[in-house]
Amino acid sequence: MPKAPASAEVIEAIRERILTEALFIINQDGYANLSMRKLALRLGVTAKTIYNYYSNKDELYLMVLIKGFQELAEQFCTAYQSSENPVEKMRAAVTTYVRWGIENKHSYNIMFSMDTPKYADYVGTRMEEVADRQNKVALKIAEIGTAILTEVAAYNASISTDEIPVRLLHLWSTLHGMVSLSISRVTLEVWDLRGTIDRILEEVLLPFTGETTAGKRVPAAD
Repeated sequence: MPKAPASAEVIEAIRERILTEALFIINQDGYANLSMRKLALRLGVTAKTIYNYYSNKDELYLMVLIKGFQELAEQFCTAYQSSENPVEKMRAAVTTYVRWGIENKHSYNIMFSMDTPKYADYVGTRMEEVADRQNKVALKIAEIGTAILTEVAAYNASISTDEIPVRLLHLWSTLHGMVSLSISRVTLEVWDLRGTIDRILEEVLLPFTGETTAGKRVPAAD
């Protein structure tokens, strides 16, 4: 009697397990050292089995990125919808970014810190379509950030709309630095960054709240 085909749930569970192990290898040994053979050894299967689910290591890597960016984008969407007040939206978004990055350090490293292939590296290759999916998911984070800054600019005139691209990159760089320092644990030699994250984030937000460090509101520009 022929074996019954695996259910969609079983197939998805297998694909997820493969991605989890691929994520581990990339973080431990680097993207260049990810191979179907090494992955198969960790999973206790043959390399041929993995090819039933993913065409090559580039697809595996891109799917790892898609999964990470989707999770972060969903968290960002929740933060965006958490309040009608644009400043509170921003507060929720920056807190979400830092928290997610620290709690998902292996995914974060691959998404933002490692010297790994990016979308442009796949243009013109057979993996361009998958890379385009990954790129569009990643851009959702910047799109949500831009939307929040646009609302803040209209809400309290703490920034101008012309400043939004620079402000977004400045803010993103600061948050990335906080996450990277925290997950690298390098600051433990000086101070435990985790105990000061909330205070740092509040200071990061000051240019957008319309308040000074003394808590007095800054008049909106005419």
